[in-house]
Amino acid sequence: MALPPPTSRTMGQFILLPDGRMFVINGGLNGTAGYATETGQTLSYVDMPFGMSLASGPVGTPAICDPNAAKGKRWTNAGLGTSNIARLYHSSAILLPDASVLVAGSNPNVDVNTSTIFPTEYRAEIFYPPYFSATTRPAPTGMPKTISYGGDFFDLTLPSSSYADSANAAAGNTSVILVRGGFTTHAMNMGQRYAQPNNTPTVKDDGSIVLHVAQAPNPNILQPGPGLLFVTINGIPSNGTMVIVGSGSMGQQPITAASTLPASVLLDTVKGTGDGSPSADQNNQDNGASGSHTGAIVVWLAQLP
Repeated sequence: MALPPPTSRTMGQFILLPDGRMFVINGGLNGTAGYATETGQTLSYVDMPFGMSLASGPVGTPAICDPNAAKGKRWTNAGLGTSNIARLYHSSAILLPDASVLVAGSNPNVDVNTSTIFPTEYRAEIFYPPYFSATTRPAPTGMPKTISYGGDFFDLTLPSSSYADSANAAAGNTSVILVRGGFTTHAMNMGQRYAQPNNTPTVKDDGSIVLHVAQAPNPNILQPGPGLLFVTINGIPSNGTMVIVGSGSMGQQPITAASTLPASVLLDTVKGTGDGSPSADQNNQDNGASGSHTGAIVVWLAQLP
């Protein structure tokens, strides 16, 4: 069984990253979700120790869980930035198309209150996961606008500049990922989905890699609606492309049998022309050892009504 997160918290938000890891942010060390003017133990508002907030001890440092890591080593916060903005009740986070995470919210109060110990929060932040230290990111072309349930596969092309070293190794460590960010608040992420359609590669003489990609499996796994389509190489994601899955709205969906993907075609002598793209694991090691600016949390908006 994996060790618990480096810092326990209540009201944290889990965000699925396109590299397959889970990012948790926000929340507090103590208490529970909600707000009140009194409790069974504190019968007067003037005796409430944290204003209306029923939680305290804001946790400013996020953590990342890698479900594929060895047991006991799945959780880490090494090299990750720390925010000094309290994100308690009514905080939120969501994956952005560039694979960073937008963090916002917090208001453990009955109404707007900017003068209490944990005030209404209007500032937003962006967290940059460790894969932002990569010098090369995949740049696929041919990204579709729609994804069906079953049916013919589609092709994506990765230029040789999307990776370094062996084309065969890059092709073997390439995944196509479909993420729906969902709606996250109150320690829940409603509608969040992560799907990995099957793909097979064809390596070309010029170093480009053509990915033959299956459509979505069925609406029971991934409901119709918007999603972000990423391509990852060695855990480094491309920018996401917005696609519509199925009809884009709830209701009966057309489902077609999945097509058979072409067999993989590899070439031993072909290499990429990228600057060198470290794997996600290398990013974590470099981040913790060198104090890299990746993993930073950047405040990008400060606005009061």
